[in-house]
Amino acid sequence: MVRGLWNFFTIMILFSLSLEASWWNNDWKHRVAITINNAVTHQTGKLNIDFSTLGLLGDLDENSIRVVKEDGTLLAQQEFTDILYNGVTDSLNNNRGEVKFIIEESGELTYYIYYDSIENGSKGVLSSTYVINGNFEHSSTSTATNWSIGQSSIGTNNPNNEVHPLASEGTTFSIDGQNINNTAYQGKAFFLHGYRDRAESGNMSEVVYVEKTFNVPSTAYGNLTYWFRIQAFDDINYDYVQVKVNGNVINHTNLNISNSNLSVTSTKYGRKSSYGGYQDIGWTKATLNLLAYAGTTITVRISHHFFSDNNYKSWQLIDDFEWSLNSAVTLGVQENQENIKLEITKFSCVLSDLVNGTLNPKRIPGATIRYALEVTNAGSATASNVLLSDTLSAEFDVTTIQKLQVQSGACDCLGMSSSSNNGANGTADGVHPIVLDFGNLLGGSVATPTKECGYFEVELK
Repeated sequence: MVRGLWNFFTIMILFSLSLEASWWNNDWKHRVAITINNAVTHQTGKLNIDFSTLGLLGDLDENSIRVVKEDGTLLAQQEFTDILYNGVTDSLNNNRGEVKFIIEESGELTYYIYYDSIENGSKGVLSSTYVINGNFEHSSTSTATNWSIGQSSIGTNNPNNEVHPLASEGTTFSIDGQNINNTAYQGKAFFLHGYRDRAESGNMSEVVYVEKTFNVPSTAYGNLTYWFRIQAFDDINYDYVQVKVNGNVINHTNLNISNSNLSVTSTKYGRKSSYGGYQDIGWTKATLNLLAYAGTTITVRISHHFFSDNNYKSWQLIDDFEWSLNSAVTLGVQENQENIKLEITKFSCVLSDLVNGTLNPKRIPGATIRYALEVTNAGSATASNVLLSDTLSAEFDVTTIQKLQVQSGACDCLGMSSSSNNGANGTADGVHPIVLDFGNLLGGSVATPTKECGYFEVELK
């Protein structure tokens, strides 16, 4: 049997592929649709997703998470946080976590979350310009990515104004013999500002702040919320926290703070009990209704003010800053990338010749040659309307073309029986170029591709 005589013919294969929706990037193998009801531009969307439950096989590539609009555009603000799941700290590398994004349109929306396993090749890290980072988990080391910080009236010693814990820190921190809690509200990271492990040296009115700018939805604006934890030796009369929106001090009683160890006035909040021994106020939630800022861009500044007294230092931890949460976000089912990977292999065998008959026939003039064209699909999608056209060279007598047929499975040139021509599988006897109609070739995989074989016979001149 002679194989692969490609100089004798030209092959052309045509097929079509139909998908329910366009695929954003073929390097990503999986996606899931998310539906957002009554969406308003600039709201925050949040989902807790277990990708194994969705059907992901293998280990999730955390860098692969992308939130994409139906038109294939990446949302400008989005993030995946591995260490958070269902509002609590979660184990790392367990194929689940929190997806958060800022909604960019209003109405009933469908977005897609694309993802993949590391077994399918690692994906590039999404630029830090995309992250929201209200939880500080996406910070660059100690720098609060996509936040702004500042200070004023500071002496020779700069205050704390960075993300913790640092690489050298554990869950506790020792200051003046005190065992200080050094953990986030949830997750691992938090923002710290004040004088925790720095000496105060200002002019009695030091200020250190962190701020974030964002757009408030025009309707369904909801609330701004954040969690804070004051740890202090000093009280509100000397060290206190103040919140401003667009440079204006808000009424702090509107923050809905509920903690008996805190004093809250119209202009500030801080430790209630008199200065002296160390006190940890504990994690406390602040909630501000955004009605007054609906449809505008605002900058929220959280500043800590200090009376310079190194014996009575204070500092604040901040975590989980988010706004205008839309809770009507639902998750669909996993869709797998549909792809077609067709390969064609052509075999030939000599059935008979005019001298030797069927006993050890040779490829000589007058010999009958059978060709077997094997088409495999190692992709996951069905290739529809597969037509294979074969143009023979001039050394063949094309009027002798006969016995076209297509059979499932791998080719077996000599083993296949010479059944009668099946015209439904392509052109009729004596028609050239030859067209073999494979119909729909089902999807398979690289390990187990789907195979079909087309046959025809022809004589050499």
